[in-house]
Amino acid sequence: MTRHGLLLFARLSACSVLQGVAILLLTGCQAVQWLPGSSGEAMPQARAGTLASLPAVREPVLAGPATGNVDDTDVQGELVSLGMVIDSYRALLPLVDDPLKRVTIRHRLADLEFMRAERKFADTAEDEFSDAIAAYEDLLAEYPERKGNDQIYYQLARAWELRGMTPEQLAALDTLVTGYPQSPYWIEAQFRRADLLFIDGRYREAEQAFDEVALASEQRQADASFLVNAHYMKGWSQFKQGDYQQALFSYVEVLDLVMPEGQLVENVDKRHQTLIEDLFRVFGLSLSYLDGAETLQTLFRQTGGRPYEILIYSRYSDLLLERERYSDAIEVYEVFIEDHPDSRWAPRYQINIIRTLELAGFTSTIPERKAEFVRGYGLHSDYWAGAEPETVAYIEEQLEQLLPELADRHYLLARESGNEREARDHYRKAAGYYAEFAATFPVHPRTPERLFLLGEANIELREWASAIEAFERVAYDFPYEGEAPEQAAEAGYASVLAFREYAKTWQKEPVSELRSYREMQQLNRLRFVNAFPADARAPDVFYIALQHEFERQNWEEVVTMSARLVAWQPTPRQSLVTEALLLSGHSLFELERFAEAERSYREALVGMPQNDDRRGGITENLAASVFRQAEQLAAAGKVDAAVSEYLRVGTVVPASALRANAEYDAASLLITASRWEQAISVLNGFRERFPEHELIDTVPAKLALGYRETGQWEKAGDELSRMVALASTPEERRENLLIAAELYDQAGNTDKAIDTWRRYANTYPEPSDSYMEAANRLAELYQSVDDTTRRNFWLRKQMTFVDQNPEAADDRMRWLAASASATLAREALARYDAIRLTLPLNKSMVAKTDALETAVTAYQKTATYGLSSFATEAGYQIAHIYGRLGADLMDSERPPGLSELELAQYELLLEEQAYPFEDNAIDIHEQNIRRARDGIYDEWVKRSYEALRSLLPGRYNKQEVTAGVVDELG
Repeated sequence: MTRHGLLLFARLSACSVLQGVAILLLTGCQAVQWLPGSSGEAMPQARAGTLASLPAVREPVLAGPATGNVDDTDVQGELVSLGMVIDSYRALLPLVDDPLKRVTIRHRLADLEFMRAERKFADTAEDEFSDAIAAYEDLLAEYPERKGNDQIYYQLARAWELRGMTPEQLAALDTLVTGYPQSPYWIEAQFRRADLLFIDGRYREAEQAFDEVALASEQRQADASFLVNAHYMKGWSQFKQGDYQQALFSYVEVLDLVMPEGQLVENVDKRHQTLIEDLFRVFGLSLSYLDGAETLQTLFRQTGGRPYEILIYSRYSDLLLERERYSDAIEVYEVFIEDHPDSRWAPRYQINIIRTLELAGFTSTIPERKAEFVRGYGLHSDYWAGAEPETVAYIEEQLEQLLPELADRHYLLARESGNEREARDHYRKAAGYYAEFAATFPVHPRTPERLFLLGEANIELREWASAIEAFERVAYDFPYEGEAPEQAAEAGYASVLAFREYAKTWQKEPVSELRSYREMQQLNRLRFVNAFPADARAPDVFYIALQHEFERQNWEEVVTMSARLVAWQPTPRQSLVTEALLLSGHSLFELERFAEAERSYREALVGMPQNDDRRGGITENLAASVFRQAEQLAAAGKVDAAVSEYLRVGTVVPASALRANAEYDAASLLITASRWEQAISVLNGFRERFPEHELIDTVPAKLALGYRETGQWEKAGDELSRMVALASTPEERRENLLIAAELYDQAGNTDKAIDTWRRYANTYPEPSDSYMEAANRLAELYQSVDDTTRRNFWLRKQMTFVDQNPEAADDRMRWLAASASATLAREALARYDAIRLTLPLNKSMVAKTDALETAVTAYQKTATYGLSSFATEAGYQIAHIYGRLGADLMDSERPPGLSELELAQYELLLEEQAYPFEDNAIDIHEQNIRRARDGIYDEWVKRSYEALRSLLPGRYNKQEVTAGVVDELG
């Protein structure tokens, strides 16, 4: 329907309502008495919600002069007719002199006349109101200021109404309302006045009058019906003026009064149900003339929320749907949701929007609306947590359909999309809906199916962890009755495959994280195998798990798992069994259970194809198992058994690379057991059989040891000489050469000893102590073969080394240097001693003194090394040298042909020449003996004493005098 048509419809509806009101105003007085009736007839009841239903105002009871209090009850009770009462009052009137009482009686008579005319009108429709009206008008004319005239105007208005004389009725009501604002009839009078103004089309005046009625009703706490109807008619007055916005506020005022708790319409007081239904409709009409949903939203934002607000929205949206105004209806739902997001009606209205779109055929936006419902009210929404159980149940009912629908739609769109980015977006949305379905309905029969699709969507997204979680839930988290369905096994295997792809992304993870990830993957494999052992893929998955444990070096676990795979039923293919046996063998080997490892390797070789490239390696492993058994026996001290096992390596695997090692270790074991002859035999055999073996260079050392232990020194030296050439470091070469020299020395092979010591001394000046010993030994060896020249060369080498490295020289080195120096000094002394002073004396004296200087210098050098034993010798010999020169001078040949005098003079001259040398000898001996004060009294100090006894007998050759013991005094 067009907006123009809707407005026309609203106007026609309003006119119909107003016509009904007018009829009620015209007939109401025929149906309802304004004052209490005097007969016992039951008065007809007015229809609830109409103006006629408003209550009448009872006038005060009048006091009669003769009868006392007179009221309708008394009259009815005595069955006295109105005519008789009227006659009685008329008879009484001339008898009363009091003006006030007379006026009261006249007023009562006018009321009785009105009652009689009203009865007559009700029974016969005959108009006999003239007397009553005249009476009322006379009273007003005679007593215009009389208290109580408001009641007269009230009765007059009723009379004019019953006669159908609206202008007169309105005039009476105007006077009452204007002149008597505090009258108890004011509210009703103003209400009836407003009705008349409304009927007359004077809507602005009617609005004001109804507004005043409402205000007064609230202030005076009048009958609620006046308040309700005043707001209701005020709204209609505004509506008729085209002030639809203000009319809405008036309708709210009415609903606030009749529906304060927001109860259902059918639970509201029946007097108001028709009015409420009419209000809902005029509400919708008013909104249609305005901005519809936007106006409704603004209205309740201004007035604040109301308990019945949802009814307004619902009735208005229903009205719009009836008129096929689908977009407007959707807008109504939307503004309600916007302003009441937490309302229990919000999710229902969201569903109403979806259904309206379907009804209207607006399918393009429906998926997004459904997605909006899931986001706004689903399990992960803020709304869900605070929703009441009934609403949650409603939402679940919708989600049960919406979530799979949305998820499947996006899944299909992803598969159909040719754009990778777009496809990923659809897969991501599908995954989200599948996941939410599973979370919302964890025990739903179709949850496993949705979880499986969730896993597949995450696979497409390469979100491996999420995919794995979904597949594992399908496989293991549901209590399937009986045997698990095929889908469960498929999901379990899918999780294994997903983990395999996931593992490719772990390369850059920290070691601790990587270890954790791999552990989770292993648990996943084992979970699949244990849950679905009969699955054809289970053995292969189990073998991968076995490999993982092997890589982690969990040897005991590998042995156990390998045994399980070998015994698997139905029997796996032979290649898997062979691989399990190999891993078992490797693990047993690592566990040092070598005999078991040997058996596993043998069994593996039986099942392994002959053309398998690994056979050679496995054969070596078999040899290694035997080899390790030999090692274990050796460690246990079982030499014979160990040697036997070592030699068995060659029997089991003749071409094994370990055979040489086994024989070598057998020899080493024999050496350790000090079985030297056997060890030497095995080692020599090893050297012959494996001349290129990597251990061949270690054989000389072992043979050298064996030869030394058996006293074969020269052979030991020969092996050490080989070791010199094989040594990998200079230090090792030096040590080997030194030992070889010592061994040749020990063997008594002087030539090899000299050659080896010389090589050592010429090659290794460091360490200095070893060098000095080598030089000394060379000097000794050359001495033994009477090669003085080479001996002296090495003696000087010792002295030169210490002289050049005084700080590095220890006591032994200084002693060797001093000893070498002393040896050379002794030879110089011998040459000195051998020279005789002969004629011509001057010539022999030159040779003698030269020899003296050489010998003295040599001994002085010896003394410089600071060793007392050599220093005292040097002191004594130097003194001896000087003393000997003096003696030799005196013993020298005399020139022939000298006279006695000349000879005497020659002797004197010799004495003068000899004396200083003798004197020097004494001084030096005395210096030497002073060492005794320092505790040094060796052979040379003693000999200096003896020399001094001869040279200075008066000082050094005295006899000791011993005093006797005195026995007595006196």
